[in-house]
Amino acid sequence: MPARVLLAGFEPFGPHPVNPSERVLRPLAAAAPGGAVISTRVLRVSYRDAFSPIREALDHERFDTVLLLGLGADRRVISFERVAVNRRGATRPDNDGVRRGGERIETAGPAACFSTVPIDELVSATRAAGAPAAGSDDAGTFLCNQVLYQTLRHCDRNRLRVRAGFVHLPPFPEHVETGEPSLSEATLLAGLAAAIEVVAALPRPDATRPVECGE
Repeated sequence: MPARVLLAGFEPFGPHPVNPSERVLRPLAAAAPGGAVISTRVLRVSYRDAFSPIREALDHERFDTVLLLGLGADRRVISFERVAVNRRGATRPDNDGVRRGGERIETAGPAACFSTVPIDELVSATRAAGAPAAGSDDAGTFLCNQVLYQTLRHCDRNRLRVRAGFVHLPPFPEHVETGEPSLSEATLLAGLAAAIEVVAALPRPDATRPVECGE
């Protein structure tokens, strides 16, 4: 049975006319790396609404892996996030015009949750495909971090046999000033396809192993 992967990216926001995390969804789904069956979702840049499509998908479909993608405007490499923290806020507003100033995502939730995808394997495969990549311990406190935290908590609460992780992508070269960090669409697609091949080859997750969350 082919692996089922939920792949999600964000709509454009702020000064960014194109979000690479949205742009890569369709070609990756069409390519089906590793023979995976890929479903895609485009998430709103909204504290209120961003997680809703993920929750809906997880509650009504079966997936082996959730890979969340987002723009990291200052990233020079494809960054695989290891941890999500229970905090949200940024100086810039979301696409609803809402600002958050450092509140908890869940009032009584654990301080952090760790990604359940194999970060080191994903980094190695992405690099082998010709795309620069690294593990990261800082997903920020904007929507990328929030959605990863909410996804991990949802899987933990509901004992879902689903791995989940987040990948920050640099912007495309045509959308930055000369010398600013960027990666071409072709490079991003090659690296992400290799990462999807890794998760597609993994055995089904073990529902008895909880997500690593703690105070």
